[in-house]
Amino acid sequence: MRTPAFLLCLSFCVLTYSQNDPCVSAQSPGPESSESEQSMTKETQNHEAVKSAGEVFPEDAWGVYSWFGLEQVSRERTPHIKGSPIILRWSNLEPQNGKFDFENTIRKPLEKLHSNDFNTFIMVWVAFSTSTVTETDTSWVFTPKWIFSSGVPLVEFPETINPLGRVTKRYFPYYLDDDYKYYFHRMIDSLGNYICTLPEHLRKRVLFVQSAEGSTGDGQAYKGRPVDPVYTITKEQWSEFRIETWERYRSAFSVDGELQFPILTNYDSNEEEQYRWMLDSLPRALGLKNGMFSHGYHISDAQERLANFIQFRNEVEAAGKVFFARGEQDAEWKTYGWSMQNPKQAFYWSALYATHCGLSMWNVPWEACEGETYSDAIKVFNTYAAETNPVTAKGAFCAFRRGLDASDTDAFPESEYGIAAKSNIRRYIDIADAYKAYGASQGDPEKATGGGMVNRKRMDYNDVGWKILKGNYMRHIQQIDPEQTSIAWWQVDESVYGRFARGFDAENNRNTMYFDVDDLYFSKYRDLGSACLKVKVTYLADDGGSWELKYHARDASMKTAFTVENQVGQGWQSKEVILKDALLDNGGPGGADLILQNLGKTNCRFHMIALEKELLQ
Repeated sequence: MRTPAFLLCLSFCVLTYSQNDPCVSAQSPGPESSESEQSMTKETQNHEAVKSAGEVFPEDAWGVYSWFGLEQVSRERTPHIKGSPIILRWSNLEPQNGKFDFENTIRKPLEKLHSNDFNTFIMVWVAFSTSTVTETDTSWVFTPKWIFSSGVPLVEFPETINPLGRVTKRYFPYYLDDDYKYYFHRMIDSLGNYICTLPEHLRKRVLFVQSAEGSTGDGQAYKGRPVDPVYTITKEQWSEFRIETWERYRSAFSVDGELQFPILTNYDSNEEEQYRWMLDSLPRALGLKNGMFSHGYHISDAQERLANFIQFRNEVEAAGKVFFARGEQDAEWKTYGWSMQNPKQAFYWSALYATHCGLSMWNVPWEACEGETYSDAIKVFNTYAAETNPVTAKGAFCAFRRGLDASDTDAFPESEYGIAAKSNIRRYIDIADAYKAYGASQGDPEKATGGGMVNRKRMDYNDVGWKILKGNYMRHIQQIDPEQTSIAWWQVDESVYGRFARGFDAENNRNTMYFDVDDLYFSKYRDLGSACLKVKVTYLADDGGSWELKYHARDASMKTAFTVENQVGQGWQSKEVILKDALLDNGGPGGADLILQNLGKTNCRFHMIALEKELLQ
């Protein structure tokens, strides 16, 4: 893990470019800008150097893809996804020593993807070697069985509990064995040669290749410690093996010295050596898999994880390259209570979290991609996945919520809530109890004290976590001083919107919510008479009362865009307006571009404010 130059828990996103929009302007923080805002300013300075994403990827490449289910997905059955990955088992790819079945494992899937106008990426799982080991039966999985009869050691591991709570015993290959490396490299060479010589209509369906050098697509060699310590692999040995694997992929997928497909590697286990190799050795574009951005929300240690991710992305873009990222939702959506009790809501907020953290591709279990059941989640991620450069982005949003961070001793003093230790379950419970009147709860407190793989096993809602992201999920819009100007709510209702919200607090004179739109977002539109801005506010009408939306207009005033009289009994509603005279140049109080103003004495709650810009024809 690298040491971040800054810690950030705002909405920073993977920055890619539209090939038809070279307009770039500098952003300057306002007089009251925070350290986080200044970090955002530094980030935007990379825009001129970054390649157009259109030079590397198709314009509509990013969004939701299925996770497995290649045989089941289609334009009719899964109408909202962008494609499906080709996840290969080495055991199927090379069922016999030196004999590859590329036609069935690669060409046929690519033909199906092409017929559905779907894109894909390719990854070969080489380990683990077994899925089930009992006294009477051993099921072989990813590593070809013939490799072990050729002399490669089969490494035994103790029983463990997998992420889905099942007791599992597995074997792995010994990666550092010379024979294993020979077969492994031969497979990569053969795979690259095959894919690079496919017809153009099939090649263009492949967005990138992911290197899976260890256990499935993870960054570690093994899951657990070998029974025989002679097969232990040190961190230094594994680093050397990973980089050697990446070099092999780069060579295998190059033609005349030019890499034909971007390579994505796993974020897990990376340190400076791995990051430096990627920056120095991968041309045009490089990507990371970050699973902890894709397995739900309220994940421990997300603040540092996101800061590290942003720092590396900024370095990639400063080098003039395109950065991209992916992660997958797994079977926890139908296994654990935080999702099972309301899957639609869980998927929706997981989509917002994945968007906020900057994933370009979110792989969702194929069953959840069918039809319209989870379309709210899929559509919101599709809408914003590629909208990462504020200059060229059409959309922007701010979804209201608060994460209660047990590590924050300023917000939650130890004198009142107990010692700020990750393992102090009582502290988590007491913090949640302090916000119980607003819906907060800690239904499975023990799971909140673990890491991400433990967090995702929670059987109920946990609203307090350790170094979880504290603020709103957003892109190109941030709320100014949210805790001083509004009140957070949890578990408002069972709708997809109702997991979190923010609202007015009339009793404590918090009646105005202020918003700062990224200065670059509307920069090229400010002086164009043909430009317009659509603003959409989603609110809970059942709260009653009235409120208005104001915006910074071209005449330098804060104009009223619309006024709403809430109608009890109508649930969540959305109000849209088209603004033809928006300026959004920080002309409101505190540098605000947009304001939600309470006009009564009720505490109306809101889910999201979203923007969409366009040039009028």
